[in-house]
Amino acid sequence: MQISLNWLSDYITLNSSPEELAATLTRAGLEVEEIISTATVPQGVVTAKILSREKHPNSDHLSICKVDPGTGEPLQIVCGAPNCDAGNIVPLATIGTTFKDPEGGKDFTIGKGKLRGVESFGMMCSARELGLSNDHDGLMILPADTPLGQSVADMFKGDTVYSLELTQNRPDWLSHWGVARDVYALQGGELKFPAIDLPEAHVSEEFSSLVKVEAPDLCPKYTARVIRGVTVKESPEWMQKRLEAVGIRAINNIVDITNYVMLELGLPLHVFDRALLKEGRIVVRRAAANESITALDGKKYDLNPDMLVIADAEKPVAIAGVMGGEYSGVLDSTKEVVIEAAFFNKTSVRMTSAKLNLSSEASHRYERGADIGMVEKASARAAALILELAGGELVSDLVSVAEPQPAQPRILCRYARIRSLLGMDVSDLEISTIFSKLGMEVEPLNAESCYVIPPTYRADVLEEADLAEEVARIHGLDNIPDVPVRAVKCADFSADTFAPVAAVRDALVSTGLYECLGTSMIDEKTALLDYDFTKEDLVAPINPISLDLAIMRPSLLGGMLATVKRNVSRKNTNLALFEIGNCFCKNPEKYPEERGEVVIALTGQRHPERFSKERSELYDFFDLKGLIETFLEERGNPNYTIKPCDDKRFAKGECAELVLDGKRAGVFGRIHASLVKGMRLQTPLYMAVFQLANLLTASRKPVYYKPISQFPSTTRDVAFLAPADMENEKVVTFIKRAKVPNLVDVQLFDIFTNESMNGKKSMAYSLTFRSQERTLTDDEVNKAHEKLRAKLEHGLGVELR
Repeated sequence: MQISLNWLSDYITLNSSPEELAATLTRAGLEVEEIISTATVPQGVVTAKILSREKHPNSDHLSICKVDPGTGEPLQIVCGAPNCDAGNIVPLATIGTTFKDPEGGKDFTIGKGKLRGVESFGMMCSARELGLSNDHDGLMILPADTPLGQSVADMFKGDTVYSLELTQNRPDWLSHWGVARDVYALQGGELKFPAIDLPEAHVSEEFSSLVKVEAPDLCPKYTARVIRGVTVKESPEWMQKRLEAVGIRAINNIVDITNYVMLELGLPLHVFDRALLKEGRIVVRRAAANESITALDGKKYDLNPDMLVIADAEKPVAIAGVMGGEYSGVLDSTKEVVIEAAFFNKTSVRMTSAKLNLSSEASHRYERGADIGMVEKASARAAALILELAGGELVSDLVSVAEPQPAQPRILCRYARIRSLLGMDVSDLEISTIFSKLGMEVEPLNAESCYVIPPTYRADVLEEADLAEEVARIHGLDNIPDVPVRAVKCADFSADTFAPVAAVRDALVSTGLYECLGTSMIDEKTALLDYDFTKEDLVAPINPISLDLAIMRPSLLGGMLATVKRNVSRKNTNLALFEIGNCFCKNPEKYPEERGEVVIALTGQRHPERFSKERSELYDFFDLKGLIETFLEERGNPNYTIKPCDDKRFAKGECAELVLDGKRAGVFGRIHASLVKGMRLQTPLYMAVFQLANLLTASRKPVYYKPISQFPSTTRDVAFLAPADMENEKVVTFIKRAKVPNLVDVQLFDIFTNESMNGKKSMAYSLTFRSQERTLTDDEVNKAHEKLRAKLEHGLGVELR
């Protein structure tokens, strides 16, 4: 959007330089991207009086003039203009003046030269050479009372144009009047609406049915005026220059007036040649199926019933809010015109413009939201200018078809709340004054608040926060005081809260596991992979980012299963992973419950592929069990037991639970086949799920240094028949509690059973004996061994072999 300051000054007195005003507007949100000067007269051109004129001795069309540039020392100028008569005051380009060729873009500088053998010390200029008009019939003659030696550049300063970068929510800035309103609010002064001098219409009955609106939902307001007897010609120079300054090409006086009013007041207008309208009337309707129109750009567009058109009695003559039709526009022969001023639904205009891939200055404004309150004023302004510049007679009053419009919202404004939102001290009076300057109606409510009613052109002001933004813009964002950032105290932070979790992480890493980090938001299917939970247990945000992130994970198991599946699908099949994280579950009595979990996953080969007997060994249940025991020993948790259990998430017979200090801390084993279905796993998957709180609160024994014995050890074996359901853990625990002298280690090395053993199994253990003080004798070891055998037979009821 481009704004001419000369044009803007018609409505508001500008009290600052273009640079200062640009900075003020930018601070208020109306960003000035570029300041463009349209001045064409170069520095070095001064006013000068022709003192004498003589014929050039070597030319029929050149003259030798003596010229006074105001210095008292006449200059000799050779000139070919027919009107370089003595006594005229003209622009003189002195030596050193640089001109820019408007066509080629190259600079050329005036210097001393000779023309047909006669020296010349400058150049007298025409208006065209100075870029002030297209007149090049002779020198530009200035008024007789013009002071000599005055800079012509200062006399014809040209215009300053702002190139603005506008936000989508401020369509009211798409006009000079809209910008003038904000300038008034920012710097004060006198705000003057364009004068509308419209004579009384000579009303004719033929216009009573001029307009019919068949789609009021897409066109809530449509107005028309008829002027008869116009003369289509060029616009006056002042209007052409203003349009040209903001990038609009002049066409003729009628079309230029509609563009001028659009840029002035912000409402797009259109003018029809009434003689080209069938039956001379207008119908606002949806396009019919298979209907088309040739627009003013000369292209044919296929329409559909979702699009709004302006039609006559037979066919479309314009695409509503986008572009007029080629066969109903103003021609040189046009004598009677219909002025359209309307308010179209912005969504309809935007969709039509997008589907047709057709945009215009009109659609640019309508699709952002035009001002329904400006319809009558814009129509009257255009009619007044047409009567002034094209002649004719107003033969109809404003024909208006409009739907009832809802009242503008009344927004409660609490002065203290405005100050609180902005963090700056603005008085109640200043707040209400800012609203009034912006065209908003202020209704006092009490000493602390008021109601504010925004005008129709401020559809972006909907709530109290919007009012606070307006106060900040106009009062000045740079007036918001700098204050130190104040920290808000939350719960007391202690490293002790996080250090234990880090210790668990370090211990798991030391066992050879790799940590993975999953998102706490997962999809419902993944959440329900953990059979311990149902849909009723899940915590779901009200407005999830996507269905894949719609549930707060109830357990880490589902996420780890998804991680394993993702890795296996990418041929990464040897995995030793763990994750620590928080999980969430509904609690019917209070807020959702949050708890920490640890999950471990093992699958694939135990060791990397290599040329050894180990290359085909896979992870099994005992790898996971040993890893957990190593982890617990690393942390110094002595009071734990591992015993078989049943869990629907794990395969029957390959599942165990970990008990710490008498409390169940978690479960581990081989994952049930139903959970790995579809993963394309070629090897078993073993997982463990532990409650983090239980791991952190478990008792820990101090670590004491114990030197390695320098004396040799000796071993004995013990084998026995035991019930088939006898657990190894029970046997090991019994042996350790038997307090056998010098027994330092117990290892199960064989289990055997068959049908002939009648529901029993053979279990064989290796017993290691060693003393810290001396070498044990065979007799001492044998006695200890026999003592243990006796205790096993009587204490466990086993049958020694």
